[in-house]
Amino acid sequence: MDEDNLIDSHPDLMDPEWRKHAQKDAWLGSKKDRKQFRKQQKRASRGPRRRWWIFAVFVLILGVTTAAIVLVGRRPAHDAAPPNPTSVPDVAPVDLARPYAHTPADVWPKGIDGITSPAAAAVGAFKTDAVAAAYAKVKQAITAAHLDPAVLTGHDGKAYAALFAPDDRDQILPELAKKPTKHHGGFAGYVTEIADGYHLLDAGPRTFGTLTARAGDKPGELVVEAKYAVAYAFDHAHPKELMSPAEIVTFRRLDETYVLRSGSSFEKTSHGLWLDNTTSAYSSVGCAAAKDGYLAPGYANPPSAAPPTGDHDAPGYYDPKYPVPTLDGCPA
Repeated sequence: MDEDNLIDSHPDLMDPEWRKHAQKDAWLGSKKDRKQFRKQQKRASRGPRRRWWIFAVFVLILGVTTAAIVLVGRRPAHDAAPPNPTSVPDVAPVDLARPYAHTPADVWPKGIDGITSPAAAAVGAFKTDAVAAAYAKVKQAITAAHLDPAVLTGHDGKAYAALFAPDDRDQILPELAKKPTKHHGGFAGYVTEIADGYHLLDAGPRTFGTLTARAGDKPGELVVEAKYAVAYAFDHAHPKELMSPAEIVTFRRLDETYVLRSGSSFEKTSHGLWLDNTTSAYSSVGCAAAKDGYLAPGYANPPSAAPPTGDHDAPGYYDPKYPVPTLDGCPA
C-alpha cells in the first residue's frame, strides 16, 4: 500500500476536529516564531544605532571643545592682561577706536564719574546734607575746569569762575586771562585748555580719584580734599605710525584743596566755594605747549632716539594714592 495513502487514511487525520486544532496550533506557532524573529531583528539593529548615537555625541563634544580653544587663542591681548595702573608702556598698539587701551585710563570711567566720595556724613558742625552739597559743588568745579568743552577748546573760563565765592572769583578771573610764567600762575593753575591745532577724540576725558571732607581751621569752614587724575585722548591722522598710546593719551594729575565758607565768621562776599591750594603735574604731554600752559599730546614732541625714563613713569602721575610728581617729563 502506498505510504502517502496510509498517512492520509490515518484515523486522526481523518477526524475534522483534530485537523481544526492542528491548524490552529500551527498558525499560533508560526505567529510566535515571527514575533521572536522581529525581536531579534530589533536587537540586531539597535546596537548599530546606539553606537552611531554615542559617536555623534563624541563628535559634538570634540567640536565644542575645539571651538572653545580656538576662541581663547583668538582673544585680544588687552583682554588677557589688564593694563598696569601706574605706567604706560613705551611700545604698544595704538587704536583710535579704543585710545585708552594699554594705559591706566582703560578702566577709568568717562567724565566726572571716576572721581568718587564716601557716603555723606556729618562733619563737625556741618550736617550730612551740607557735606553732600559740598561734594556736588566740588565735582561741578572739577567738571567745569577740566572736562567742559567750553574751557577745554573754547578757552572760556567765565562759567567756571562763576562757581566760586565773589571774593575768590575776583582773584580767579584775572588769572584766567594770563599765561603762566615758568609753569606758575596764569590760567593753567585753575583750568585745562587744549592747545590750538589739536583735537580730542570722541572717547572723551576719563577720571580717577577721590574726594574727602573734613572740618576747616575756622568755624564755618568745610574742606574737601580732591586727589585725582584726568586722561585726555587726542586724535591723530596716522595712528599706525605711533609707537605707544603715550603719544596720544595725556594725563594731568592734581591734588586740590577746596574750602566752602559760611556763617558769621566771614563776610557775605566770602561765602561759597574757594580753591585754596593746587598741585599738579603732566605726563605724556607736548612740552612746548605745556610751557605756555596748554595741553597737547606727546606726539607733538620731536622724535626721540630713546623712550623717556625716570620720573616720567612715576606712579603718582596715574594713581592719586601716590604724591604728585615734581617733574613732567619735559626739559627745564
